[in-house]
Amino acid sequence: MQARASVLINCPVEMAFTFIADTANDRAWRSHLGSSRGRATAVGDRITQTYSYQGTSKSVELEVSEFEPPERLGYTISKPVRARMSFHCRPDGAGTRVSVAISASLSGPAALFEGRVQAEADKLLAADLDRLKRALERT
Repeated sequence: MQARASVLINCPVEMAFTFIADTANDRAWRSHLGSSRGRATAVGDRITQTYSYQGTSKSVELEVSEFEPPERLGYTISKPVRARMSFHCRPDGAGTRVSVAISASLSGPAALFEGRVQAEADKLLAADLDRLKRALERT
């Protein structure tokens, strides 16, 4: 499963990257996020996040796999599914184009519903990036 989305935000690249990399800001733009512990400051850092969706809560541990300010931030996730998530910030006109990509290996019952999972992930990424845009353009 692969999901991708991007948004143009009216702010400098450095501001967008710094906001995304600071996990204290996650609740301002990441839907379904209940809590986040840890910091993304270098490759190898670990962050534990808890999400609630349709009445169920799950915790995931993210490991920073890519940290190249102010352009790239990447995470790997090993449980409950193996996944990669990456953010790319690049200048676009007077603003910043923020792109996010998620790839996951689905197995078991989830693999049977890959199309539905894909559609939900695409919607979620687009909504989260819209929230990110609003949060950054307010500041």
